[in-house]
Amino acid sequence: MTDLILHSYEASPFTQRALKLLAIKGLSYRNVTTPMMPPKDDLLALTGGYRGTPVLQIGADVYIDSQRIAAELEARFPQPTLFPGGNLGLTLAGVKWADAFFRAGLHLAIAATAAAWPEEFRRDRQALFPDIDFAGCDADHARAQLRAHAACIDEQLGDGRAFLAGDAPGLWDVHAWTVPWFTRAVPGGAEAYAGFSRMAGWEQRVAALGEGRRIDFSAEEAIAVAKETVPARHGVCDEHDVQGLRAGMRVEVSPDDTRRGGVEGTIVSATARGVSVLRHDPRCGDVVVHFPRLGYRVTPL
Repeated sequence: MTDLILHSYEASPFTQRALKLLAIKGLSYRNVTTPMMPPKDDLLALTGGYRGTPVLQIGADVYIDSQRIAAELEARFPQPTLFPGGNLGLTLAGVKWADAFFRAGLHLAIAATAAAWPEEFRRDRQALFPDIDFAGCDADHARAQLRAHAACIDEQLGDGRAFLAGDAPGLWDVHAWTVPWFTRAVPGGAEAYAGFSRMAGWEQRVAALGEGRRIDFSAEEAIAVAKETVPARHGVCDEHDVQGLRAGMRVEVSPDDTRRGGVEGTIVSATARGVSVLRHDPRCGDVVVHFPRLGYRVTPL
């Protein structure tokens, strides 16, 4: 089974990243809408404990995080590329810059709107981001940081290019665009971008890419696909891995900046850029879960 199955929910900025990746590639995919909050039993049956979105499923292979999704889409569907003009390494490093940009937007959203959130939702988000003091977010500082990041985008567009890497959209655009996508509507957010006309035009161009060709799909159907499919188990382990990771080792993989949940499994492959683990679920059968290495902690068990 090689159909692309995206597990996500619309309001997530991270979901928007995946949608734009699929749009650039011009791909069709089956869409499974996940809940915004637990319980997420269907998603966890596939991932083994990771509750975040987006998650891309291809048969019994499950890809976590938009940067890992981007790598897989690029490998399977090389054109149009997500790395126009090259700069593969710098573009991948830019993922963490985009995360810092997102954090500035998140701080502003918390400062401006969290007091009005339903209590259950607020508790859930506080648990997801334990390093953020929800009562102490500084809206003025957050706006200043948003503007500083936005200035980088506006300056990058200063030579008249349509997108951040040139004339074609790519991963840089996808990761950066989602921040103004959700912060312009936050009270005080739009003023952070005042005067950046080049950036405003770029936002419109990225938005116009659309979201690929969506086909609605159910969680039950997705789980059945995994159950009926054999995951890819071939892989490679970096002989210079600083943790000494090797195929067959049992590990837990989890985000290092949020509490989206850890996944236990047996290593199939481990490189400087990614780690993949084999796990078994009664509903899904054998599943291989693929993570990026950047931003994820691998703990031997």
